[in-house]
Amino acid sequence: MDSNEKIDLLKKIDLLNFYDRSTLEKVVANCKEISLETGETLFEEGSLENAMYLIMSGELIVSKGNKQIATLTSGHYLGEMSLIESKPRSASVKALRDSTLMEIDETQFNEFLASEPKALLAMMRTLSGRIRSDLDNAVQEMQKLSIFAHDVRNNMTPLGLAEIVLAELFDKLKGTEPDQVARDGLDEAEECYDVVIGVRETVMSMLDASLNQVKKIKAPYIKSKTDLEDVVQDTVLGLSCHKNLTGKTIDIDAPAGLSHPYCYGLDIKRVLQNLIINAGCVTEDGGSIRVSLRDNENELEVSVIDRGGGIPEEIRPFLMKESLTTKKDGNGLGLLSCKNIIEESHQGRFWYDTETGKGTSFRFTLPLKIDQEAEL
Repeated sequence: MDSNEKIDLLKKIDLLNFYDRSTLEKVVANCKEISLETGETLFEEGSLENAMYLIMSGELIVSKGNKQIATLTSGHYLGEMSLIESKPRSASVKALRDSTLMEIDETQFNEFLASEPKALLAMMRTLSGRIRSDLDNAVQEMQKLSIFAHDVRNNMTPLGLAEIVLAELFDKLKGTEPDQVARDGLDEAEECYDVVIGVRETVMSMLDASLNQVKKIKAPYIKSKTDLEDVVQDTVLGLSCHKNLTGKTIDIDAPAGLSHPYCYGLDIKRVLQNLIINAGCVTEDGGSIRVSLRDNENELEVSVIDRGGGIPEEIRPFLMKESLTTKKDGNGLGLLSCKNIIEESHQGRFWYDTETGKGTSFRFTLPLKIDQEAEL
């Protein structure tokens, strides 16, 4: 593509179409041209370089995490937010087919665009359109999730009838009537039954909370003094058949006389489930995971400790960011959820210690007293 062809293309871009030809000649002469092969990455989410790009030919895909946001072709531009905000990239971009781009760095942006009201207005229109599109997509996805949560809740309703039938069956198996005989294994069956009931109640509560969130109903988030050792034991029992924990042991280390923190037990169980399952992913068959509870001045400290290979140094800075996962079937939201539950909902602390070749300890704290101001 020669200079005249480039200038003709730039005249079709709303960002530059009001410039005279001599100015566009300067843009072409001063801006770097970049070629991308199919599948090649232009930049990654979180990267720090500041530049925007005009697409001269080809096709690019914009994605955040595992989700595709947009597909851009010749005449579009992207990356301008890094120049406006001077912040890390909010998405990743790669070529769907061979592409040619014109790079506008910070100096060129200030010279040709930032000082020109018409260019800024065109950019504002583009950003506004992208925001509207993002909002529309967010609303549609929220509606789909709401419908899904509603349908899952309905499909769990028959479990209530099954619980009634099982309760009556257990009474018969206890042999309380003259014509009945007590059966071996009843205690184990009742224990499994209690686990099923607990899981059903937990899932129903989570679905109700999700539906209330969509409906913007502010449900009470009631924290109370909780025996956390009981919560840990209940969580471990419920996870005993999880594929990541089969053939592995979970040891609970809790001293006598442990203080009871103020927390919302259901959410703390969610945190423990995430951390224990993650620990199971890096624990060898026959290995063990330790859950430790300790009093620490005005808070209770909980640690989930594995003896895996440790967290690779290159991913540590991104560990608490959305969509980062090292599991094949993961979505990268587990640790982010844990951090939000502990730090935002409970005013605690959430962190980890790791050492290559020796393992990782994820830790969090829960207050032993309620912060009245934080609760308001």
